[in-house]
Amino acid sequence: MSHSFTAFTSQNPRIAQAAQAALEASRRLVAQRRGVPMYVSLRSASASNDAATGRGDRSPGAPRPADAELAEAFSASRAQLEAPGEEETLIRTLQALAHVGLGPGRIPPRAPSPTGQTPATSLPLSTDLGISAHGTESDLRAGHYLRVVNYHNTPASWKDDLVAELRGYAKDFATVDVADLERFAQSGVWHKSRPGLLPVFYEGYRDNYDVAAAACEEAGVTGWFFVCTAFADTPVDAQYDYALAHRIKLVPESPRGERLAMTWDEIADLHRRGHVVTPHTASHALARTMLTPEDIEREVVEPKRRMDRATGGSALCTAWLEGTSWTGESAADRALVEAGYRFVFSNTMVQRLPG
Repeated sequence: MSHSFTAFTSQNPRIAQAAQAALEASRRLVAQRRGVPMYVSLRSASASNDAATGRGDRSPGAPRPADAELAEAFSASRAQLEAPGEEETLIRTLQALAHVGLGPGRIPPRAPSPTGQTPATSLPLSTDLGISAHGTESDLRAGHYLRVVNYHNTPASWKDDLVAELRGYAKDFATVDVADLERFAQSGVWHKSRPGLLPVFYEGYRDNYDVAAAACEEAGVTGWFFVCTAFADTPVDAQYDYALAHRIKLVPESPRGERLAMTWDEIADLHRRGHVVTPHTASHALARTMLTPEDIEREVVEPKRRMDRATGGSALCTAWLEGTSWTGESAADRALVEAGYRFVFSNTMVQRLPG
């Protein structure tokens, strides 16, 4: 096993301490509002995709060593981080492992084998809509997962740290855009010589435009910006209170009375500069609160319409507050497909939607 995950084996009598220490270190980043590394499954919600023929039809094959190591570390450490619910247990485990595998002390990843030389790279994506340890471990073993670093606030005082962090990621990982994600989801094969990593910036803060976008460009990476569109629409003098009322967290460098959200011109500019910019609902909404057609129009349909009008492109990704995954069972889920979204980002997976 690689040095990164040597402590995460069932043979290590101190695995519980190692797993808990990694989780606590990651939680400190959350509390500090810094970038938090995460592994998430990549799945398809449609069996019609080229790579998605169902878990039961997946051809056997030897996984890449790095993927097998990650899957084994997941299996060994999950029991040490058990939470009351299955999803929370998975979040804890993936978060702890990502802190080790992607965080500051990481070992640079080995490049994947050239396309076609490793049997596991031809496995189809899972179409399982459920959240389970077995499904997640299978995705990791098959190499069907994404490396994500989740950011929120990016005040000016953090810029030097952010540039250094992103440069480190650019050295070890390939930048990813929507076309790369689509190709991976369609084929089940990661096509670049280095593993991909997505720096994702949530909420649509002004400092994401002023600081994070520039930091991404200095580091040579594509930023992924998920914007609460109603935050952008809120008058400047009301943005502070709007943020507090909608669980959009602020830092001391976000004073009352100053503009805190991106403008629509800035959103359009991010798109022109080659970044991914896409809705995070309108008002930082929870999926479970979508009870009426008016709710769905406001939080699902209109944000994409506004985003597309501003950028001249097509916003293909979205995410709910609290990271709810797509099941296809709710009216809101069906509306996501009808509106033209292609990917839903959630706590433990990124799903390619039908269509």
